[in-house]
Amino acid sequence: MDTLTLQIMNTEFYIAMPKGLHFVWKEKAEKWLQYVAQEWSRFQSNNELSQLNDLAIGETLRISSLLYDCLMQADQYYQLSNGLFSPYLKRQLEQHGYNQSFPFDAAKSKAFQNKPLIADQPFQFLGDEQVMKVAQQEIDLGGFAKGYAIEKLANWLEEEVSPDFGLIDGGGDMKMWSSGEKTWTIGVADAWDIDKEISSIKMKTGAIATSNRVYRSWMQGTMKKHHLLNGQTGEIANTEVLQASVVTSSLCDAEVGAKLCFLMDEGELQQWFENNCQQSARFIVKEGQAANWMMTGVK
Repeated sequence: MDTLTLQIMNTEFYIAMPKGLHFVWKEKAEKWLQYVAQEWSRFQSNNELSQLNDLAIGETLRISSLLYDCLMQADQYYQLSNGLFSPYLKRQLEQHGYNQSFPFDAAKSKAFQNKPLIADQPFQFLGDEQVMKVAQQEIDLGGFAKGYAIEKLANWLEEEVSPDFGLIDGGGDMKMWSSGEKTWTIGVADAWDIDKEISSIKMKTGAIATSNRVYRSWMQGTMKKHHLLNGQTGEIANTEVLQASVVTSSLCDAEVGAKLCFLMDEGELQQWFENNCQQSARFIVKEGQAANWMMTGVK
């Protein structure tokens, strides 16, 4: 296989494609991922996302069609989850001390006493790539932007470069395809030791996303915090779940589903997957419990 490894978005990306392709795909793949890292990150100043966040209430901005599409999709999941998954938590994440890129062990700031308000619909999508800010919340696309970027890149590679097979792995968020005999074996890492595998799955075509509250965690004063927030309250998710992996056809579905594993009880979670993913599997690791695969819509 022909491979490409990149370090972007504090993530190691690995792309595997058939050898001998008469197409300059590596340069285009790197350019796309660098664009997303630069323009859609809340840690970059003077980029497209910061222009949106800096709007005054009532102001509108026309943005690129791809960012508009990504935000529209994220907002749809926000509505489908009744706000539990939210792309509008930048100020809340900063309040909890997540105002710098990983890796870091301790927050530079103490918790604010005046907590940012949670509005039902802080941004409105007006069509023609125009977005209006209607409340004092700000956007953090986080892992959703990474999943969206991988999905877009995978679709392009499959359609334009190699329909036979290919794989993109962005720090455990993966999209893969195979039109024939190629079968991928995907390992599931130990929640505490990324180099150790505790399970695996074989698949030809599909997506897998993993969320973990151990690695992206820090101390804020005497409080242990992590990056998974409840979108309805802006508070750190209070859960026994350490790690969740979701397998389905869409990486954006898997990305959101993995986060909801920390925010819903098992009954709510099962219902959400049945309503929103025709076929899926999830592998949840909880404190002090054995982990098992759970299936939805799989015969």
